[in-house]
Amino acid sequence: MTAGLPGTGIGGMFYLLSALATPLWEAYQRVRRRRSRGWRPVAGQTTIAGAILAGVWATGWLLGLALSASQRFVPAAAAPHPGRLLPLLALLFSIGTLAVVLLGVELLRLWVRRRPEREITIDRKQRRRALVAGERRSRILPLVLGAVVAAHARPAAAQGANLATGHLGRADSAFTAGDKRAAEREYAAVLAADPWNSHATYRLAQLRRQDPRLALRLFRRYVALEPSDPWGYMALAEMLARTGRYGESLRCYDDALRLAPRERDAVIGRARTLARARRAGAAIAAYKGWLAARPTDAEARHELAAAQVAAAPAIAPLFGGSHDSDGNATLRLGGTAELGASGPTRLGLRATREQVRDGVTTIGLDELTLRAGARAGGALQIDAEGGATRVDAAGGAAATLTPTGQLRARWRDPMGGPAVDLRARRNVIDASPLLVMNRVVRTEIGAIVELPVASRLKLRGIGRTAALSSSFDMNHRTTFAGVAAVAVTPSLEVSGQIHEIRYSRPSSAGYFAPRLIQIAQAGSYIELETARSLVLAFDLGVGVQRVAQQGAAVGPWRRALRLYSLVAVPLAPGRELRLELEGDDSGVATESATTAQWRYISMQLSLRFALP
Repeated sequence: MTAGLPGTGIGGMFYLLSALATPLWEAYQRVRRRRSRGWRPVAGQTTIAGAILAGVWATGWLLGLALSASQRFVPAAAAPHPGRLLPLLALLFSIGTLAVVLLGVELLRLWVRRRPEREITIDRKQRRRALVAGERRSRILPLVLGAVVAAHARPAAAQGANLATGHLGRADSAFTAGDKRAAEREYAAVLAADPWNSHATYRLAQLRRQDPRLALRLFRRYVALEPSDPWGYMALAEMLARTGRYGESLRCYDDALRLAPRERDAVIGRARTLARARRAGAAIAAYKGWLAARPTDAEARHELAAAQVAAAPAIAPLFGGSHDSDGNATLRLGGTAELGASGPTRLGLRATREQVRDGVTTIGLDELTLRAGARAGGALQIDAEGGATRVDAAGGAAATLTPTGQLRARWRDPMGGPAVDLRARRNVIDASPLLVMNRVVRTEIGAIVELPVASRLKLRGIGRTAALSSSFDMNHRTTFAGVAAVAVTPSLEVSGQIHEIRYSRPSSAGYFAPRLIQIAQAGSYIELETARSLVLAFDLGVGVQRVAQQGAAVGPWRRALRLYSLVAVPLAPGRELRLELEGDDSGVATESATTAQWRYISMQLSLRFALP
């Protein structure tokens, strides 16, 4: 951008400083290999600034000569008092400098600027006669003010356009070079100078995808500015799908297809959104319709196969077990089966056979559960299980059948806002033969509420209450916890956690039931996914705990450790090997604990494969 000639006030001083710094800025732009306007405007601005400074120096030099010559004609007795001399000289120098600079700048304005076009709607001779005769004297001041405003309006508008153009060029260069931060800054500057610039609006929306609210607002703005561009609707639809607003996303894809019926990105994007919404049947139909006309599209054919696998029925045999510090061990065999689903609801069945032993006693359990999962839109997910657990006869007691089940509802704001996780469950505690023979059953309800308080900081509140029934007594357990979690990267989260657990009374059913348990831990959660869809997840916790027995004071602090890990390995389309590993050294994190120093480790391995 080449600025116009400066004024004679403070703005002129800023102009001189910026003009003299222009060569340094141009050199910096060339070192960073950014787009620039070249050395010609730089040389022009530097020459103008140098000429102004030379004029100021010449004015001061001439004023100095005038003051020296005036002393010859002014008597010495008439010399002003020394206390007034310096202020008088400063005043004269300032007035003279401003007068010379004003005269020089205004003359340069007349020479540099183009002359305005001649007015053809007003007769100059008549206007001159009216002024000489004294007519319309009251209009002289408004005419002068109007002329001043008109003289400055056009250069200001041109300067604003040049400013936006300069920022846009630098923004595009930074975007091409992959300098995301510089591109965001320059595109924002373009929109500050020109809010209707559709190109800058679209690019800034692309760069701010990590902020769903801002990205959606910018994409909607672009669609309003360019309603005939199908790519705007597609970009908006993709962002809506990422936030789980699948209905709006599909409507935007429909708008794009009305403008560009054969555009691949619109057809495939719409099919991907259907697959994300678990509308597998509609997604498969969309992929097949595209491939019917373009059978060589390998990517679409691959995505069609993935959608068919997701909708196909599947089975998953599983094997697992656990071992604790008291010598108790469990061994579980079973499997799950899922029915085919073309919509967002999926039905399944789970059956397992488990043996629990302690080196002396062995007892078996059979579990059969019906399962259902549904996603009501993109924000709410509901999972339900219902069935029964049969415990073998042992120790003179007959076999029993206990109803079991689980209901879980998860809601998360698609825009990255709050989240709520509600859960209710009923199950048999099977960590040891003593717990199973005493028919210890847990009935629990709980909730987790998550609130984002900053861009990366989230607060979670956890509350649970459980009724523990057995052949001997009824007990109650309450849990309260607070978590402050910081997302360091998209795949890494660190947190600080405080848990407090209380039991209403002691129990002789085989589990540890102190009056109070307090745990403080630092945790981290890591989830990684490779290019080949290998998933690794780790949930680690390191801290301390202390326990207060029933009717006793709180004891000393001791270590508290926990670990959960998941490894999912895709073996082939529709086949996945999954390994889960869990360990706990806190001794009080579960009703299975028998003492404050109790530890355990568990493992489960499953292989899921879709049926043709």
